[in-house]
Amino acid sequence: MLVAAILLAICVTILLGFPIAGALALVSIGVMWFTSGPDLLLIFIQRAYATTTSFPLLAIPFFILAGNLMNVGGTTERIFEVAKLLVGRVQGGLAHVNVLGSMIFAGMSGSAVADAAGLGVIEIRAMVKEGYQARYAATISAVSATIGPLIPPSIPFVIFASLANVSVGGLFLAGIIPGLLVGAGLMISIALTARRRQLPRSAGRPSWREARGTLAHALPALSLPPLILGAIFSGVVTPTEAAVLAAGAAYVIGAFVYKELSASQLMQTLWESGRQTVQVMFIIAMSAPFGWVLVQQQVPNSILQGLLGLSTEPVVILLIVNLVLLFLGMFLETVAIMIIAYPILAPVMASIGVDPIQFGVILVVNMMIGLVTPPVGLCLFVVAGIAKVPIAEVVKELAPYLAALLVVLALVTYVPAISLTLPTWFGLGVVR
Repeated sequence: MLVAAILLAICVTILLGFPIAGALALVSIGVMWFTSGPDLLLIFIQRAYATTTSFPLLAIPFFILAGNLMNVGGTTERIFEVAKLLVGRVQGGLAHVNVLGSMIFAGMSGSAVADAAGLGVIEIRAMVKEGYQARYAATISAVSATIGPLIPPSIPFVIFASLANVSVGGLFLAGIIPGLLVGAGLMISIALTARRRQLPRSAGRPSWREARGTLAHALPALSLPPLILGAIFSGVVTPTEAAVLAAGAAYVIGAFVYKELSASQLMQTLWESGRQTVQVMFIIAMSAPFGWVLVQQQVPNSILQGLLGLSTEPVVILLIVNLVLLFLGMFLETVAIMIIAYPILAPVMASIGVDPIQFGVILVVNMMIGLVTPPVGLCLFVVAGIAKVPIAEVVKELAPYLAALLVVLALVTYVPAISLTLPTWFGLGVVR
């Protein structure tokens, strides 16, 4: 009965409009007080503080800052121009450019929202100018942004690593192939619809001199992904130190190479990055006592028994888990899903032999689908605001691209090698 009451309470408080962090704190305090009195509230403070002092979590503010600096410092524009040079001339070329640009930007920021808000402005403006419908341009920008947290670096993977006590580097490696599959799936969907919808084709072929100039001008921006990932996987820096490196490099390129990052823009970017960091870290802080409450009240055990009562087949349990996560993604933002779902579902996944790193990839792919799923898909709201079109218009275009994302989710779920091959090769945290 108490298990049902806890889950109902968290759902009701969120639906009533409480911030996620506030809902987690309120339910945690209520359960602690009800079960053991006010003395137990000391654990609430201890757990909240201890969680936010984790060294890997220091990567979050610096990756957020790096993404924001790239958006205002001219890096995103150069990425878009390079992607346009590579695939812009095929039918539906700018839609392909949109996806390819997100794949390149994913190797720098680790945030889907940063991709949608930064590259999205450039992509939507260019696509509309070339004759694409604004709602279609917005849809492609939203779904392509889901690649951001899969191809490393990744803010959600950093958070999951702190929750599950697994290797951040292992998770980064595990996301590379799924991220490339998402990009390939979206580009296949675009190619299949391009002729039927008579999507525009970029006119003209740039001269070799123009192409060389575009690549040369973009070289500082393109150097960031190999710099960041090479430093991590060579062991020169930790993922947390790589986040600092990314932020520093983004500032130097924006301020001194492209000279588009002014002092006033830097102060505004620092303020905005700080605000976003506080939002994320407050949720993480409030998640720790909530997770303690779930474990103390044996909520994960109850759910595990319930799922095993439905079926003992791993295929069926994985399907149910994905359906639950997809449902949560329709209503909750990504960090909240991870915080709430991990302590509940981790024992379930362990019971059917799913590696923690594979579980992290499954969880993040589900979260990315949630970002483009109504009614509370954050990326949908971001791109709809940029394109100045109603959310309902963007949703009408989603079907073929959601189908591609769901295919990749199924592959990641039922083919462990997709997630685990690269971490296994590098010996980073795969549990056997």
